[in-house]
This record gives sequence, C-alpha cells and structure tokens, in this order.
Amino acid sequence: MACGGSGGSDDTGDGQAPTTVQPLLVNAGTNLTLNEDESADLVGGSSGGSGAITFTWQAPSQVQITHTDTSVANATVLAPSTTQVQQYTLTLRASDAAGNEQSDTITLNVNPVNEPPLAIITTNQITPYAERSYPTLSTITLDAGSSTDPDPMPNIADIAEYRWQQISGPNLLAGVDTSQAIISVITPILEQETQAQFRLNVTDQEQTTSSTDISLVLLAQSQTIPVVTSVPIKNVFSGELVHLSASASSLAPDASPFNAIWMADTPVDFIDDTQFITAAISPLVQQNTSLTYQISVEDSFFNEVIEEQTVQVYAPVPKVFNDTGIVHFADSQSTSTQYQVDYPGQDAAYGSDRQNASGQVTKVGQGENGFDFTRLDNNGDPILEQDPNSDPTYSCVRDNVTGLVWQIKSNIDVTSINYVDQKVTWFSEEENGNFEGAQNEDSTSCNQSSGQCNTQAYTQALNSEGLCGFFDWRLPSPSELQSIIHYGKSAPPMVDTAFFPFWASNADGPLWYWTSQSSADGVSDDIARNAWAFDMNTGNDGFVNKLSEQRIVLVRAGR
Repeated sequence: MACGGSGGSDDTGDGQAPTTVQPLLVNAGTNLTLNEDESADLVGGSSGGSGAITFTWQAPSQVQITHTDTSVANATVLAPSTTQVQQYTLTLRASDAAGNEQSDTITLNVNPVNEPPLAIITTNQITPYAERSYPTLSTITLDAGSSTDPDPMPNIADIAEYRWQQISGPNLLAGVDTSQAIISVITPILEQETQAQFRLNVTDQEQTTSSTDISLVLLAQSQTIPVVTSVPIKNVFSGELVHLSASASSLAPDASPFNAIWMADTPVDFIDDTQFITAAISPLVQQNTSLTYQISVEDSFFNEVIEEQTVQVYAPVPKVFNDTGIVHFADSQSTSTQYQVDYPGQDAAYGSDRQNASGQVTKVGQGENGFDFTRLDNNGDPILEQDPNSDPTYSCVRDNVTGLVWQIKSNIDVTSINYVDQKVTWFSEEENGNFEGAQNEDSTSCNQSSGQCNTQAYTQALNSEGLCGFFDWRLPSPSELQSIIHYGKSAPPMVDTAFFPFWASNADGPLWYWTSQSSADGVSDDIARNAWAFDMNTGNDGFVNKLSEQRIVLVRAGR
C-alpha cells in the first residue's frame, strides 16, 4: 500500500475550504394601526439566501400598497375607508437567485374616523320679491339635495337620511313627507308679515347627524304684488288702430279690484285709457318708429305694476291699392263705428280707411273713406269742383290711388254708348280660354250701330269715339274692377255713387259686370264657357256664362 496524500471526506480537491450557504430569512416588520384613509411606511428586511433578493408585498383588494422597487422590502400602505374597526393581513414575500422563497406577515388594524355631514338648504326665488321672501299662496321649495359627506363611503349615497322640522311660524308641514330631500309647502294668507324657521337634519352612512336652520319671510297679502299679462301688439301703419290688451291677477284674494291706465312714450289718442282692453290711434310718423306702450296697474292695496310693450309704427307708403271702404266694427250681433275691444283684428282698424278716419290721409281729390277720386271732363282734364255731391258734366273718373281711369255711365240718353242699362255678351278673339263667347248679332240689348252687342264690339266703339280723349279703353281685370267696390256700403250699388252714378236702374237680382278674365271653374273639354264678373249689388264675384247678356264698364291706364 502506498501512503501519503492529504485528501479526505471534506476535501474539495483544490486545496480550498468548502463554502457554507445561510438559509433565507424574511421579516415583514411590526404590526400597524392606522385610521381610515391614513398611510404609513412598511419596513421589512431579510437575511441569508443566495444572490440578489426580490421582494413582493401582498394585501387584500381593499388595501392599497405602493411598492416601486422590488429590490428592497420597503413600501407604503394606504388604509381603506371603513365604518367599523377592520383587520387586514399584509404579507412580504422574498425570493433569492437560487429560487428559495420565504414570507412573513404583519397585521394592519384600521380604525374608522368619521367627519360629520354638511347640511345645506337651498330655496326657490320668486320674482320680484327679495330673497327668501314669499307672497300669499305661493310655493316654497326647500331643497337639501346639495348636502354632502366629506368622507363618504364608496359607491354609496352621501346622505342616508333626511329629516325636516319647523321651528317657528305658522305650521306649513302638515301633510308633508318630511323625510324627503326636497319638500314643498304653500304660504298661508296672512294679514301681517311673519317669519317661519325650518331645520334640516341629515345623517350619513356612518350614522353621524348634522343640522342647519333657515328663516323665511312670509309676506302679508297686502304685500303681494299683482301680476300683469299683456297680449303682444301687432305692428301698424300710421293712423291705424293699435289693439291693446292686458289682464291683472293676484294670489291675494282681497287684491281686486284692479285699476289700469295706459300711457305711451309719445302723445297718442286712446279710445279709453282706463280699460284693460282698448285701442289707440297710431301717430303720424315720417319714418318707421318704435313706440312703447305702458299699462300701469294698481290693486286695492295700492301695489303698482307697470308692464310695457313696443310696437313698430310704419311710415305712410304710397298707396297702389284701394282699401275696402269698411269703417264699421262688428260684434256677435251688430255693427257700429265703435271699436269692439272683444273682437280685435277687424278690417276697420287698419288700412287707408282707418287712416282717413284718423285724419292722416291727404287726398288729391275726394271720395268716401279711403277712396280718392277726381272727375274728368270730356277732354280728360280734372274738374276741380269742391262739392263731391255736385253733378257737373263728366264722362270719366280717375282713381288717384290706382291711377285707373273709369268710364262713367249716364241714364239720360238711351242711344248713348254710355247708357247705363246696355247689356252685352262676353266675346274676345284673343285670351279667351279656348272659347270666344258670343258675338250676339242683331240683339236689342245695346245700341251698337254694328248690331253686335258683345264686349269686344262695345270696346271698339268706345275707342272709336275717343271717350274723354282716350283711345285705349278695355275690359277691367277682376282685381281692377274689385278695386272700386265699396264694401262699407249698406245699400247697392257697391260703389261711391258720388263719383260712379247710374250703375244700374231698376235692377232685379244680381247686377253683374263683366271682367276680361275667363273662368277656369266649370271648364269642360278645355273650353272656358264662363268669365269672371262682379255683382255690384253685393260686391261678390262669380263666374257667368259668356253667352248671357250682362252690363259693362271700361277702364284704361293704371300704375
């Protein structure tokens, strides 16, 4: 046997002493006690292990741990909100490079800390009263919806319970559910001003209660301001009637009667300035002008309210159409020249007829209501007589509004082309609706030398004669003939007979006068067998068979 050598059971073979690895140990630190929503540092540590150590903190989901560096065992913990003492286990885990793991735990005790809720009351504002002042029989809304809890529980309403109390004043909470966040009460009828005090109690989810008080002024009925409501005013032209309508009311039962007076920011004439519903004549203006009307209302307690509205008054414009001639107002039973406040918007309140009645129309000639006519002599020159009822010799009349010149009939010479009772059929070779009408030869209804009693032959004859020195006479259109109809007359014919005399004699039934327009009503096979005409007994229009014999009046020129 050989002997020698230094080997042995602990010999590494390299002449070095063996390395001893210490076991991995972890320390999570000491137990913690925190108030809710309070934070603290976690200080842990380790010893032993092989190589670098990695640390991980673990906790229940309610607990928030901030651990930004896993190479150290230190972290920050945030205690959760709670309504009672809670205990949570926090775990620190460590692992070394060789895969060894160890853990240690500490206990986190969390104590609830509750801040009392904030009781907040808001109320409705009633115009025009001072804040927190309320008139008779009005609604007071008490709103606790803005109350909050400074430290609410997550996902739970701040306030768990509302409770209202009345501390002083007349009892307003009878029959009211005082457990609601928003309640409404009605003010009583009082003869003297008084105060009412209310208390709000709010309880949060942790059963802490806070309260706040509010004082309200309850006004006497004599302090209740009336309410005035006015109807929007329609814009008008100078001289037309402005309809003014307002009403007054009050929550105070003894506030009536109400007295009213109308005013304007420029002098105007009122029909009655002391009535709630009335009218005023709009003033003459030279340019479009805004005019303000005011109504001052006073109740039996001498409370006054002023309501105002603005109306646009348009300056007069050159007239190119005649008005209707109507100056009477109607109610449900009769007519009169008096303004009917309960039936506004009638024809008689507007247009040149009303402007004439208001004294704001300057005429070239004369005529009833808004009409303006001038008689012309046989040469077509104006006859400047002053008396509109005089009867000089004239054959034509000029309408100074439309510019039309009209043929004037006579009842003297039955052989004259101007004789009033001549009748003709409707006939036109052009613009006839596919039906010329009837030439009406050898008729005895007119005195045409041609023997043809129709509208075309009659017009040709008048132009051949050169009535009033003019040679362009024609049948009027429907709108032209209607322009001289006086709808304000109570007896036929419906024209101003001071300028249009002898339109008919001994007329029975409709007094039809032809126009130049064929009628589409009653058309058969694309043939217009009728033409439009006007009944001068009533002012109504209608379509008449072209083959019938009716009266005729001719016109010329125009604007």
